[in-house]
Amino acid sequence: MLLYRLNPRVAFAVRSIGLGLVLWSTFGAHHYPPGGSGRELLVAATLGLGTIAWIAWLIWPLHRRQILIELYVMAVAGGLLCGASPDSAASVFVFVAVVAAGLRTSLRRALGVVAAAALALAVAVLIYNGSGIGVLAYTLGFALAALVASNSRLVIERAEQAELLLAQTQRSHEEQLRAARLEESTRIAREIHDVLAHSLAGLAIQLEATSALLEQGADREVLLARLQRAHELAREGLRETRRAVGALRGEGAVETPAAIEALVADYRASANAPATLTIDGDPARLAGPAGQTIVRVAQEALTNARKHAPGAEVAVTVHAGEQLVLVVDNGPGEVTPRARQAPLAATGGGYGVKGMRERAQLLGGTLRAGAEQDGWRVELRLPGVDRA
Repeated sequence: MLLYRLNPRVAFAVRSIGLGLVLWSTFGAHHYPPGGSGRELLVAATLGLGTIAWIAWLIWPLHRRQILIELYVMAVAGGLLCGASPDSAASVFVFVAVVAAGLRTSLRRALGVVAAAALALAVAVLIYNGSGIGVLAYTLGFALAALVASNSRLVIERAEQAELLLAQTQRSHEEQLRAARLEESTRIAREIHDVLAHSLAGLAIQLEATSALLEQGADREVLLARLQRAHELAREGLRETRRAVGALRGEGAVETPAAIEALVADYRASANAPATLTIDGDPARLAGPAGQTIVRVAQEALTNARKHAPGAEVAVTVHAGEQLVLVVDNGPGEVTPRARQAPLAATGGGYGVKGMRERAQLLGGTLRAGAEQDGWRVELRLPGVDRA
């Protein structure tokens, strides 16, 4: 059985040496060595058959899973030889055959090889008036060898299955880690996109307006006011970045109503356009991840309105009931030559709507964003949290 754990070349050499020892023992027997007549002829014939079967077993791979004819031939030849030449090591033929059978297939099938060997041994003992006790002892030994080999096969199979299961578990764990890293990278990308898109969009609008005023020769006070507003937007962007980093670290909490009011007020100031906000229901339902998602989706929707519909009127509605609903409606905006050039619309990576939809799906909600007859609508629906 140790042969199955050895290198194939080493196992081949060991099996070859075993055959040589059996041949040496049989030819060197004091009683009934191989000969050309009578009992010695039977010894020679069975030795030849056993040797041929051993060579066939030697050639075939060790890890075959079926009993082939060479094992039966080896077992029968070994049984006859064991009864005809009791001084030899002929029983090795049988033990090799039954052990190989037990290692290849089930114990029930291996016992078939044991039965063939025992029957052949009994015939030889009966012909040459051998000992019946010897037949019983050999048969029990053969059966015990088959049992041990079969149990060893089961142990080896369980060990292989355990190794396979361990490898599958390790691969599954690696896939889970890879998925977790991808999810974390996606979450960081959403936070970076939302913060930078919002703050940089407002800043770009102010700089664009300042550039236009410079071209028109505006007063110094007007230009300074625009620059001051740009500085405020830059500082607000830094504060938003710090809040986003804190959220990624699991620090702090967002006051959803106040955050949305600040976003709407910022839209009025930066876009110089009317914006209304309506919040109804229980504000306490807007806490936690759902509130964070509502704030980020509202932020992205307002940023997109500034980018793609400059000057558009916006209406933001938040309903905090059994279902959390956020609706952001904006009109078509101002169609001016500068708006047609859309310098701000060309900014961003185009991941805004995708990020909003990912946020909604993570909380089991839905997001719909599309054109309406008089503008654009973003509608977010999240399952509410029962606070009773």
